[in-house]
Amino acid sequence: MHLDTVGLHGLPTAVRRRVLRRAAIAAGAPAGSLFARHIEEVDRLITGWRGQRAINLPGRVEVRREGGRLVIRQG
Repeated sequence: MHLDTVGLHGLPTAVRRRVLRRAAIAAGAPAGSLFARHIEEVDRLITGWRGQRAINLPGRVEVRREGGRLVIRQG
């Protein structure tokens, strides 16, 4: 799954994090193991981009930023 970082950045924080959580679950992260701290880390790939490495979420889901997109996939 690919998400546009510019579009996400323009959303209110609560809405953006809800979108990120739903995308992570759709990619295979178990909802019961996905906590606010996970979503906050993913959110920083949008709001505080500094060339961070990929983020590993529960369920072997990986989130990385590639250019202007977030790539969320099960690895």
